[in-house]
Formats: sequence, C-alpha cells, structure tokens
Amino acid sequence: MASRPRTRQGMVTQATETLLERDQVAAGRLPPRYAEPWFEPFEQRVRGALRPGVAILDVGSGRYPTIGLEERPTDCTYVGLDASAAELALAPAGTYDETICADVTLPDSALVGRFDLIVSWQVLEHVKPLPRTFELMRSYLRPGGKMVAQLSGGLSAFAILARVVPHAASSRLMARLLGVAADEKFPTYYDHCRFSALDRILSTWSFHEIVPRYKGATYFRFFRPLEAGYLRYEDLIFRHDWRELATHYLVDATR
Repeated sequence: MASRPRTRQGMVTQATETLLERDQVAAGRLPPRYAEPWFEPFEQRVRGALRPGVAILDVGSGRYPTIGLEERPTDCTYVGLDASAAELALAPAGTYDETICADVTLPDSALVGRFDLIVSWQVLEHVKPLPRTFELMRSYLRPGGKMVAQLSGGLSAFAILARVVPHAASSRLMARLLGVAADEKFPTYYDHCRFSALDRILSTWSFHEIVPRYKGATYFRFFRPLEAGYLRYEDLIFRHDWRELATHYLVDATR
C-alpha cells in the first residue's frame, strides 16, 4: 500500500509531516528515529555529486523534479524521465532542459554515457524487472558517475499488504484513511526490493552502499492501537538491524 510522493511537492508535504512526527516523538508516541530529517541523507549524497556543468537524469520525475531549480549548480543539464507524458507536461516551465517519456526498463541508446548523476526518489518499487533497470541506468552514466535512489522495502509490512490488497482497493483505502490522492497512488511491484537482492544486483558496480531505513508507522496512524502494535514490531527489526525487513533502502552506487 505504498504511495509514491510526487517528488518535490511530496517532499514538502512529508517535511511538514516530519515536524508533526517530532511532536509525537516528544510526547513519547513515536520512537526517536522519527524525529530525524527523512530527506537529509538522500539530499546529502546528492549534494556531494553536484558541481558546475553536471548532467543529471531524474528517473520518475513527473511534474516535480527531485532536485529543485534553486539547488542545481550552474550550467547543469537536467533531464526528466517518466512513463507519463501527462505528468511531465504538468511541470512548470523551465523545470527540465529535456524530457523523455519512456519506460525506464527499456533501453534507450541515446542516453548511454550521457550522465554524471542519476537520481530517483521513491520510484523504483514501482518498476520491474529491477535488475535490468539498474543495469540500464548504469549504462547511462559516464565512468565514475553516481546513482542515488531511495525505494521502499519489499518485505515491509505495508509492502506485504500491497500484495494482498488489489491496487484499486488500496488506492481507495489510502485516500480514505491517510488522505492520499488517488493520482498519487501507483501500482507497486517491489521487484528485488530487499537488501540481499539489491546487494547482488549492484555487485557489478565499482562501489555501492545500501542503507536500510525503518519508518513505516505512517501507514497505520489511522488506528492508534494498530500503530502501536506495528511500532513494537518495527522497533524489534530496527534494534536487530534485520535489513531484509527494512521499510526503505537508500542506495548510493558508482559506475
């Protein structure tokens, strides 16, 4: 039942939610990790790859880019790739230097070796097959190029529910219980979205790091007893660092 944030707007919305979560942490309802800035680890790794003249491919960018205009270095080339032409068309004028409406799982020879950085925020759980997708993205990078992505974990509680509940039904439930608009809910596959599987896929890259993250209580906030029970489970996997069960993975990889 995972929903894909609509990139920049989604980030702003969730940043506001993080402020509310900090209040709940202070009140003892949520564990301390929920007070930590959710986007900062991703953005910190992205910032490390930014420099004048950098060429960036934003996978699943849609109407809002992952990296805002104000955060881009001078002479940056910013390309948005999304399966939906309608989403790309809704981006404000000047958002992209180029847009590509395409399925990221299919090869595009025009992209090979073009980019210094590929970014993807909460998109790759909606993609299959993931091994082919990673290999294609690797081919789109120049030697030494970097990919930074965050995706949801396939063995998380909400991912398991997503496999049980049909997409149409889960969209209605999320709209009713969590206030997630229907057009923000995309089908999820969670293909190879596990720590061990990601580790194998990325073994051909010159460097890779996978950071497990544990933050899924949002999906159960509509019923406090259920949220409390879920948090006991999540605290257990967090303390033991059971990476296969993480709710999200932050991936940093170099071609």
